[in-house]
Amino acid sequence: MKQINLIVGLIVFVSWSLHSCDKIENPIPATVGDLDWSLSPFEDSASYTWPTWTANLNTDKNVLIEYFTGHTCVACPAAAVEAKNIKTANPGRVIITSIHANALNTWQLPIPGDSAFTTDFRTDAGNEYATTFECDLNPLGTTNRRLGAYPTTTQNIPEPVLDQSTSWATNTAVLLGEDLDVNIQVQYNYFENENGLFVHTESDFINSKTGNYNIVIYLVRDTVIAPQKLPGGQEDEEYHHQNVLSANINGTWGEEIVSASVASGQKFYNNYSFEVPSNDVTYNIDNLSLITYVFNRETYEVLQSVITHLQ
Repeated sequence: MKQINLIVGLIVFVSWSLHSCDKIENPIPATVGDLDWSLSPFEDSASYTWPTWTANLNTDKNVLIEYFTGHTCVACPAAAVEAKNIKTANPGRVIITSIHANALNTWQLPIPGDSAFTTDFRTDAGNEYATTFECDLNPLGTTNRRLGAYPTTTQNIPEPVLDQSTSWATNTAVLLGEDLDVNIQVQYNYFENENGLFVHTESDFINSKTGNYNIVIYLVRDTVIAPQKLPGGQEDEEYHHQNVLSANINGTWGEEIVSASVASGQKFYNNYSFEVPSNDVTYNIDNLSLITYVFNRETYEVLQSVITHLQ
């Protein structure tokens, strides 16, 4: 076994070295040792079928709308409609996720003694985003974490990233016209018996950049039917909560892929394994998507995002 591991390690090293010289297109990933093979039918990386990457011909920059919401926030359903309308008006260019969080934890808590509002949509990552971006109101949202007007006085971030839903369409139009700096491709394998999801990413920098850049992968549930408070004291017992941030595949702020600077044409490959929850029918693989994005760790700006629907 030690000999096999040594051989695999040598293959990984040689493949990475060749790729760094742009001599091959599909290196054996260098992070095979970080994957949890108990979530697959295989004992190790030698038996696994790694993805084959083809040239990414995309030239469009996408916009990621992250809106902060809550199931007792009566103004939030209208913001969800606005985000959906922006997405519909820009086919394939706008990606949405709803984050059930607030810096004050105001509209997200299950209601004690209320049999209807028992669903807890909160995640640790969502709570940290709300705190970092100083989101003390719902609904507020970000458009690539740029062009925001809130908070008016920032403490945790270089500049405001949040805005009201009435500004999202205008912000999105501006951002869609900007040049694309990095392309992203995503491939995955899902092993039903083990509830194992293996995710592979390629980040291809088109332009040279300075700064630190991370890659983040959200697991979102496409639809969760649960109660939602509405204006006028009304409630929708079967409200369709959509694009719900439910987990982070690789941590709250993801994994660093660039430190200090990156040259045009450089590509980065990352690999992750994740155990899909099996005790909740809303985590059925057909109801799940991955939102993958690259962002500037210092300014929080999202350079590019893509969505991958699982099945």
